[in-house]
Amino acid sequence: MDHGNHSEQLDRLAGLLATVSRDVAGTIRRASVCLLDIEPDGARAVLAEVAERAATHRRIDELVPLALVRQQPVASDLRLVLSALRMNTELHRMDVLAAHIAKLVLARHPAPVVPPPVRPLIGAMAETTARIADKAALVLVTRDRLDAIQLGLDDDELDAQYERLFTVLTDAWPYGVQAAIDVAMLGRYYERFADHAVAVARRVAYLVGGDMARGVL
Repeated sequence: MDHGNHSEQLDRLAGLLATVSRDVAGTIRRASVCLLDIEPDGARAVLAEVAERAATHRRIDELVPLALVRQQPVASDLRLVLSALRMNTELHRMDVLAAHIAKLVLARHPAPVVPPPVRPLIGAMAETTARIADKAALVLVTRDRLDAIQLGLDDDELDAQYERLFTVLTDAWPYGVQAAIDVAMLGRYYERFADHAVAVARRVAYLVGGDMARGVL
């Protein structure tokens, strides 16, 4: 493989990751709207998005060995292709979590998943999660190490919201066991989604800084 073709493979790989990351961020926003506004058609659209994007996740995995085919790959190229596998896995898991939210909307329809008293808190968690996903997508494009590090602070905010959610659930909850389980699972979905987004950003920090960046976040 000549160098030009190899560089093209690397560029394509990086571009696909950035596009998928941006699209995944949009999907979690749409899933959250469906959740809070009780929109079954929107939930089905989210599931269709996730199913369609599975092909892109597979294409990224297929590109990785192609990008590695080189006599003497430089260290930065190796970091990119090996990180790409991990980032693609994180992004796929984010898709799965967005799908879980959409499925919950459909399972409970026409009833709301979120009882009125916790709507503001779930809405805040949804917004924080989407903001983290947006930043992770941007970091994939800009390769800004400081922005990647900043995501850890956003994740702290979400963790605090998650703790507040459990306080509400354990303090004279009047909506029954099923609603409590649903809301607890929602909190977990958002927390895990954000964790995966932060992991993507951590990989970007590693790409930029090499070994020194591993313990940054």
